[in-house]
Amino acid sequence: MTTVDFYRDLRVLQSFAETIETARHTQVPGDWWIVVADVIGSTKAIEAGAYKKVNTVGVACIAAVVNVDRSVEMPFVFGGDGATFAVPGSLLERIVPALREAQRLSRESFELSLRVGLVQVSTLVDSGLRVRVAKIRLSPNVTQPSFSGPGWEEAERRVKDPLASGVLRVEEGGGPCEGSFEGFECRWQGVPSFHDHKLALLVAAVADDADVNLRSYRSVTAKIAEIYGDISNYHPLRADHLHLSFSPRDLSHEWRVRSSRLTLWARLKYFTRMALLNLAGVYLFARKIDTRAVRWSRYIDELVENSDFRKFDGVLRMVMDGTDAQYQRLRAYLEGERREGRLAYGMHRSREALLTCIVFSYNGKHVHFVDGSDGGYAIAARELKAQLKSLRTGCSA
Repeated sequence: MTTVDFYRDLRVLQSFAETIETARHTQVPGDWWIVVADVIGSTKAIEAGAYKKVNTVGVACIAAVVNVDRSVEMPFVFGGDGATFAVPGSLLERIVPALREAQRLSRESFELSLRVGLVQVSTLVDSGLRVRVAKIRLSPNVTQPSFSGPGWEEAERRVKDPLASGVLRVEEGGGPCEGSFEGFECRWQGVPSFHDHKLALLVAAVADDADVNLRSYRSVTAKIAEIYGDISNYHPLRADHLHLSFSPRDLSHEWRVRSSRLTLWARLKYFTRMALLNLAGVYLFARKIDTRAVRWSRYIDELVENSDFRKFDGVLRMVMDGTDAQYQRLRAYLEGERREGRLAYGMHRSREALLTCIVFSYNGKHVHFVDGSDGGYAIAARELKAQLKSLRTGCSA
């Protein structure tokens, strides 16, 4: 029996509160593979001002994988400097060349090295490690995955350890590079803070007992609600603050991704087309004009609904808008929980949020990845990793 439609057929959860309840998650089939892709040296690249390049490569990698077969739903989580997927084994022969194409793009167009490795789920399960997934409803047309179980973390550890066994390592020169980045778009201006900053937040509960961890995540989300109010108060995007960009620098990221295999003339035509489409978009959005092909009056509202500003992959990941006073209150709370040994966390404040998109259809089916403008998740991850390391070694941070 084929398992290719495992994720498509998964029951959809209706709230984020449900998605952090890992008892609701389902074991990924053993013939599926975990794909881990990340930019090597992303921290140095971000410190050098290349944070948008790093983001672009991570989302382009997602586009390459989902375009292998759009009829097959595959869960993925964007991490700022890369992405993690679960993919069916039946597509592996086509997914590996697509990942090589993402590596080629990363190197040629952005001067970044993309590390990619795959670990079969059955090898993790045989080692006693769970690999579980859930699916949450974001909007009528878009769902979002959540991951849980130590198998995901172990797969990442193996991929990043060059000496680890049981990893199918993808190298650009190891075979054909064949993939499509169709649907990748990056045409929006950065979204400035409505208050003081955009906060990239990572929280990892660290107890061995899943019920204890669930209580920790519930406490964190309750504290966020207490400090920040409801989602509309801290959501990093608002429809009336989203503006299409005409900056050549902003548009160059999509241009490099979508036209990297084209002739010079075709590349110039693609850039001109992007600028003209944005000009038309400004007119259509402002007047809320619908065409037979696209409901432009709804697109920006759908963009906000379909954004991944909050997600869970064994770590709670959020991008939030708030004040410095709110940040200080949240940090004080998280620090207290850390000192009690219940969790580890990472935080980073940015001046604006970045949007990088994959558009399957302009009528509802489009996904928008949110991160902080100057490193966001990747910088917050440094603090989280340092705290997790100190917990493992028994040292206080």
